[in-house]
Amino acid sequence: MRIEKLKFATVEEIYQNYLPLVKPITDTLEIFVEQSVNFVLAQDLISEEDLPGFKKSIVDGYAVNSHDTKGASMNNPALLEFAFEVKIGEEVVQKLKPAQAAWVPTGGMVPEGADAVVMVEHTQRFGNLVEIMKSVAPGENLLKANEDVKKGQVVLRKGTRIQPKYLNILYSLGIEKLLVYRKPKVAIVSTGDEIVEPFVKVKKVTQVRDSNSYALVCWLKNQFGFEAKRVAHVRDDEAELTKVLNQCLNEYDAVVISGGSSIGVRDITAKVIEKLGKPGVVYHGAMIQPGKPTIFGFVDEKPILGLPGNPVSFTVSAYVFLIPVLRKMEGEEEYLPKPCGKVKVKKNIPSVQGREQFIRVKLTFEEGELMAEPLFSESASITNLVQADGFVRIPRGVEGVYAGEYVEFYKL
Repeated sequence: MRIEKLKFATVEEIYQNYLPLVKPITDTLEIFVEQSVNFVLAQDLISEEDLPGFKKSIVDGYAVNSHDTKGASMNNPALLEFAFEVKIGEEVVQKLKPAQAAWVPTGGMVPEGADAVVMVEHTQRFGNLVEIMKSVAPGENLLKANEDVKKGQVVLRKGTRIQPKYLNILYSLGIEKLLVYRKPKVAIVSTGDEIVEPFVKVKKVTQVRDSNSYALVCWLKNQFGFEAKRVAHVRDDEAELTKVLNQCLNEYDAVVISGGSSIGVRDITAKVIEKLGKPGVVYHGAMIQPGKPTIFGFVDEKPILGLPGNPVSFTVSAYVFLIPVLRKMEGEEEYLPKPCGKVKVKKNIPSVQGREQFIRVKLTFEEGELMAEPLFSESASITNLVQADGFVRIPRGVEGVYAGEYVEFYKL
């Protein structure tokens, strides 16, 4: 079957209609915490204990009953009796009496009878007397036993991707293993008569080294930990592409095809996907620049995406469409791209009628705020990717952006 027309869709339509068809992987495995970064939790992680587990000082100073410091100041200090010293890591059994103070280090246990800690900078000690030169409120400069984490509290929810910043709390709670979802296995196939391996000397000036598929493997592995493999390069041959894609669909959870997604005579990707199984091509073309000729298909329940061959188009399509598909497959709850924030553009950006734009930009810090310098070039410009810090998004229907306006920024 020949695809006669591009079945265009907006980004919103693709997110609303195509992504819901992506079925999450349900296979799970139990792994050690030290192996867990970039895996997605397969169940809520519930704390079995309070944290810190004891009333804990967050400063060096004196534990006191806050009532005894009422009205204390430099000119009118409160005088308290020095009771005892708490050592770090020591469980305190002594109780602080009214009008007493106990020395406690940062991280030390605040004794019973004390409800606040006065920072050492606001105190002086003279023998058995402690001069308090600043009043404190109940709970000041300390953590309650369950103030950080309560027993039974959901610490991390199912569908959360483990990041390095989560490791401290996992180790602090004594968690050794986590139940996570299996990583999706992704096959990447490059296509095109002009494509050659990246490590060979080109014989014709018209030959192009395959950067897209190899770069995508590194990106998917290093940033998300996906099991990605560049399986093969296929020339513009329908029978050979059909054979390779059939093998990939048998062995992998998702298939990505680099190149061959436009509507030219020799661009056969959509035609082959239609033949491989139902539902075939769902959309052929996205209302986005760059990245317009992206193919969105399914063979049975396995997603198969055709990404444009031009490097910038390829990267934008992978960022906006492919990575959300794979993140959803892995069971991640929040899988759509999120802007890092907003930046001010330095130059006017013209709009492209009817299409959402992702413009490469270089960031500079000027007069106390981030400024975005648009990098205008064709989507085949690889140096454009090297220079860019990320993309700014120009929504569909916006008639351009003027210098000085704020736009969403997405980090590469």
